[in-house]
Amino acid sequence: MSKKQPNRLAKLIDHQAFAGSALPQTLADNMRLYLKATTEVKELLVDCLPEEILNNCWVVGLTAEQLTLSVDSMTAANHIRYLQSAYLQVLTEQSITFKQLKQIRVVVAHISANNNYPKSSKASSAPLSKPRKAHENQALSQNTKRTISQAAEHVTTDKNLKNALLRLLDQ
Repeated sequence: MSKKQPNRLAKLIDHQAFAGSALPQTLADNMRLYLKATTEVKELLVDCLPEEILNNCWVVGLTAEQLTLSVDSMTAANHIRYLQSAYLQVLTEQSITFKQLKQIRVVVAHISANNNYPKSSKASSAPLSKPRKAHENQALSQNTKRTISQAAEHVTTDKNLKNALLRLLDQ
């Protein structure tokens, strides 16, 4: 009798499952807990969080007093941090799981383009630009220049401040 072989085109996880390999029990338990908590958070915050944030929000840590959420952008993280107390109130009032929650921690996870997980939003395949150093001068946009000019001419009464703003525009 020949031993059955897995499909050579199958994903690595399929090969491991065929071989009887599995995640360690503690990891599997944590994964189930986090997926269940993610589902519950999304159901409770469906009316509070914008859909694009909700779709890319995952529970990656959970203790009795702290919930750790992973999002895919700094904008989403800042949004959740800014409205943390409102979200905390909704979660503690509407769920037994989160009843003792005191804090929501948010981390930003940059998802790589070569992973095997489905994405709910289209990722840009454009290469990342070289990061700028903080001390490098950056050109002001036309809108910013116009705003500064109007502020210098019509809003500012301090002559030194007005001159400084006009010098900034000339650079």
